[in-house]
Formats: sequence, structure tokens, C-alpha cells
Amino acid sequence: MTEFKTEKEKMIAGELYFANDPELVSDRMFARSQSQIINQAESAELRSQLLKETFGRTGKKIYMEPVINFDYGYNIFVGENFYANFNCTFLDVSTIEIGDNCMFAPNVQLYTATHPLHPVKRNSGLEYAKPIKIGDNVWLGGGVIVTPGVTLGNNVVVGAGSVVTKSFPDNVVIAGNPARIIKTVEEEPLEESLETLRQKIDTIDRELVALLEKRMDTVTKIGQVKKEGNQAVYDEKREQQVLDKVAKLLKNKGYKEKITNTYVDLMKHSREYQNKMKEE
Repeated sequence: MTEFKTEKEKMIAGELYFANDPELVSDRMFARSQSQIINQAESAELRSQLLKETFGRTGKKIYMEPVINFDYGYNIFVGENFYANFNCTFLDVSTIEIGDNCMFAPNVQLYTATHPLHPVKRNSGLEYAKPIKIGDNVWLGGGVIVTPGVTLGNNVVVGAGSVVTKSFPDNVVIAGNPARIIKTVEEEPLEESLETLRQKIDTIDRELVALLEKRMDTVTKIGQVKKEGNQAVYDEKREQQVLDKVAKLLKNKGYKEKITNTYVDLMKHSREYQNKMKEE
């Protein structure tokens, strides 16, 4: 038995549907009235509250300048700390998902609605939609148009006037018509304070102490084997092999002398410890 779907269910599912369905007409009429109330709100606080009540989901902090245009409202899902400048348009026939900390410049337009290519089918009134998904920390420049079915990754920046016709990954700057990658977004190194660096050293020291304890446990076992077999504690060949291995493992060769000398002292103390074991 074929499952019956309402035109609204078909619309949200991305299937062909009739936009003149009475339920959808009623939804759009309500959205128009909500839009009018939102855009005439006397304060930003009231406008934000109305948006929270109208959109499918928002974060606690949302700030949008009027005029705000949308088809239904309930298909718009916005993350935390969202900002949109004047005259942005959301054709939310399908879902529009926007992540946290996103910024839209004036006249940004997100289109999920599309139509059949064949004129007969298009003229019949059938249409459909493809979702738009925008990641976290995305900045859309003025006049950007995002077409149906596009996904933008995290930290994407879109240049003013661009037409985005395909999806893009994280950490890129895109621009043009059609938009293309023009550069990547490099993570800026954070300035570390003396206190932060000391905390990092404390963490490393804790790890070092645990590793040194494990090393001494093994040194102790080796000392017991040498004592039982009456073998010499000092093994020059073995110690040189350790030093050669350490030198090869180093990534920063500028540290070679200091770290090698540290291992020389470490093996010296290990010998002294094993000699004491033999005497006991």
C-alpha cells in the first residue's frame, strides 16, 4: 500500500509538491503576518523574541536587522549567537540549518526552493526544494546568494556578491560567481602567557614522572637479572645504542646535545642504582 503524504510532508522531504495546497497557503499567510510583526517590532529585544517563536529553533542570542523575509519560518534552524544585517531573505521551503557564531551581511539570500527544468512539469505548478546547511563560525558577505542543496563547512568566509552553487569544506574563503576557493583559513596561534606555559610544563612533568617510574621499574628488573646471572652492570655497547636511538628519534635536532646529555645522566643513575642492588 502506497504511503499517503501531505503536500507539506512532500515539500519538507524534498519531493515534488503543489505549492498551492491549502495547508501551505495558510502557512505562508501566517508567515507573512508574522514577518510583518517582526519587522515592525519597536525594539531589538522584541524582534529577537518573535524570531525565537517563529523559527524552528534558535539559540539564546539572535540578532537580526529588518527587513527579514522568509517563506514559512518553521524550517529555519539557527544556532547560538547569530547575527544578520539588513534585508536578508530565507526561502525555507526545505530546511535551512545555520550553526553557531554565524554572521550575515546585508542582502544575504538563501534559496532552498527550486523548480523542474522541463517547462510542462514546471508550468503545472509542481516544485520542490533542497536543504541548505551552514556550519559554525561562517561569515557571509553582503549580497551573497546560496542556492538549493548547498552545504558550507565550519569557518567558511564567503566574499560579497558571491553566488554559491555547490558545497564547500571547512576553513576556506570562497568568492565569485560561481563561488570558488580563493584561500584557506589558517588558525592563528594564540599568545601564551607565562602562567599558561608553566601549567603546560606541569602537565608534561606529571607525564614524565610517570614514564620515569615505569623506566625505573624496568631498570630494577634488569638489575635483578644481572645480579642473579652475576653480569656486569655497565654495558658500554648497550648504552651507546640507546644514545644513538635517542638521537634518531629527535625531531628538533637543535635539542640533540641537551637531551643526549640528559640520557647520559639518566643511564649513569641507573647504573648506580643497579650497583647498589648488587651490593645488597
